[in-house]
Amino acid sequence: MALPQAILGDASNVLVKAEGNIMRFSVSWVLHDEDSSVVTPYNPGGGTIDTSKYSGGSVDTADEQARFLTEEFQLKGVEYQYWIDIGDSNISRFGLIERLQLIKTGSTPVTWKATLQFIAGEVVTIQN
Repeated sequence: MALPQAILGDASNVLVKAEGNIMRFSVSWVLHDEDSSVVTPYNPGGGTIDTSKYSGGSVDTADEQARFLTEEFQLKGVEYQYWIDIGDSNISRFGLIERLQLIKTGSTPVTWKATLQFIAGEVVTIQN
């Protein structure tokens, strides 16, 4: 596959291998109220995560966690790279979030189930 589509035509192409050596992770969990925030203001890229818009500046309730995932954590472009570290399994990789799914069920108590699909790899982007 050739990327991007550009005025210079094939002189600007970056060739991308579209198949082979794929590793995907699909992780599901239930969101539940916590005693403290599940979000830390650490960003290895140099910025911080602003939690001031959440109740008390803390992302601790299941609803706030769902809101954080939809407003802050979703993939917003190919210039973002994520690190997944799956608990005590010693499995960790760089890559992209392919899909984030939230399902809300019940009325009392409300239950949120989150599923994250992640594809491992080095994220390569082009800056114009």
